Amino acid sequence: MVAVLLSIIASTALNMVGGFVAANYTYNISFTLLLVESLKLLLCSIGMRSISNNTHFQIRWEFIVNALLYSIVNVLTHHINRVVPSALYSVLIQHRILWVVVFSLIFLNQQYSNMQYMSLLLVLSGCILLKMTDTSTTSTTSVTNDGLRLIVLQGICSSLSSVWIEKTMKREERPAISEDAKKQQLYWYLYDSFQMYMFGIPIYIVSNYTTEVTTVNIPLHWSCLMVVLHAINGLFIGAMFVYYSSVMQSVAAAVVIVLLAIEHGVYTWNIVVGIVLVLMGAAGLS
Repeated sequence: MVAVLLSIIASTALNMVGGFVAANYTYNISFTLLLVESLKLLLCSIGMRSISNNTHFQIRWEFIVNALLYSIVNVLTHHINRVVPSALYSVLIQHRILWVVVFSLIFLNQQYSNMQYMSLLLVLSGCILLKMTDTSTTSTTSVTNDGLRLIVLQGICSSLSSVWIEKTMKREERPAISEDAKKQQLYWYLYDSFQMYMFGIPIYIVSNYTTEVTTVNIPLHWSCLMVVLHAINGLFIGAMFVYYSSVMQSVAAAVVIVLLAIEHGVYTWNIVVGIVLVLMGAAGLS
């Protein structure tokens, strides 16, 4: 459960710092994400080299699928922001956990008990309640059918990307790197992560040169903290796919929503019920 706890802690810290930075400063998002991906590549390289000095590099073209899906998700996000209120979007996008389950059944031949299905529904319901606000409940009439289709398509692409990563990273036929089973698994996780981030770099480079940049006033120390937290969070989330599953990663994301709601300190009925439902669902899946 170490990877789960680290992922939750890193995601919570990133959301809190990101919220503070977004409220007080402006920065070049595309360039920041390019730095994040570059740092991930560096960390993966250092980790692999510390385990083995031998080179086992062979391009795994399967990760192009993730790069393409991530590009589609980014484009959809841009269009969704234009037609769907952000508060309502945060509620509707929670449906993606359903797609994670569906794609796990299709691509991973995953099997779930009735108890697990019930727990997943509790997590989904809790997340929706936690994301509900006065704005989101009164703005439903402003969402067009096109907006709903875009959100569903984004949920499909995002969930498919998660399951595809899990399927690709859990490949069993691997050359022996170490007699230590844990080091063996860690090495190939870092190896796969390196390739996944490598395919994503061109996307961020293009995005950096095609995105209009607003005035940048973020202090250097906050910028560095954002980059480091993004990179660490990304690596921990990736570890969830290898050591656990895409479904468990979705549950961990739901727990992060709970922690952020508690940190916010506003306890309306939907917040309290949402927290209870998520925790019950997470307990049922643990």
